[in-house]
Amino acid sequence: MAWSYDESDLETTSTFGRINAVRLLVGDTDSNEQQVQNEEIVFALTQTNNNVYYAGAWCARVIAAKYSRKVTTSIDNAISADYSDLATQYQKLAESLEYQGKKSGAVVGIKAGGITKSGIDAIRANTNRITPSFRRDRFRNPPSYSGEDYGSDYD
Repeated sequence: MAWSYDESDLETTSTFGRINAVRLLVGDTDSNEQQVQNEEIVFALTQTNNNVYYAGAWCARVIAAKYSRKVTTSIDNAISADYSDLATQYQKLAESLEYQGKKSGAVVGIKAGGITKSGIDAIRANTNRITPSFRRDRFRNPPSYSGEDYGSDYD
């Protein structure tokens, strides 16, 4: 397993740049306190379509899971370690990174390209076409559809 971080290579066009970006996002930049390995980040990037924010959220959840396994310890009320706080903070970080991923628009759920209004009208005008079993605004109340906006299927 390998661990590396290069603050001069923070970009999303290369594997190492994405690894560095994910490390920066989760705060895993200290070689003396390594949280996740490069291979784990590469796996997270693969699972999230190379989206560094979602991969960062994935890694933050992995780190949170690691700390949630540990118990809170205290030695004579002088030294204590509350691992549940760390787990909670990493969970919050994961939620924040997911929000940033959605906000940046890096992942869009549905894409439609090359569709024009005239193309849709031509398809709807095809009398040999099977009538769709559902359509947008089918149960809109009140049904105030006009042929201009919705085509003949909605009159």
